[in-house]
Amino acid sequence: MDMYYIISFFSGLILGLVIMFFPYRNLQKEQSQLKKRYEKTSIGADDSDLRVKTLENKIKTLETALEKSLKNNQ
Repeated sequence: MDMYYIISFFSGLILGLVIMFFPYRNLQKEQSQLKKRYEKTSIGADDSDLRVKTLENKIKTLETALEKSLKNNQ
């Protein structure tokens, strides 16, 4: 009788581990996909900030060049 309880305990434990393994593996896959997506968007955001700064610098340069050319024409 004791052997029956020990075998049923360990078989239930193993079955529970097997059942929980599949959702855990799926969550790991989803987490890695979300990490990749986050890295792509954060790199894109950094790239966008750099583009904005570059465009602002170009605008400032063009404004100063326009002011100089207007002063030279007067």
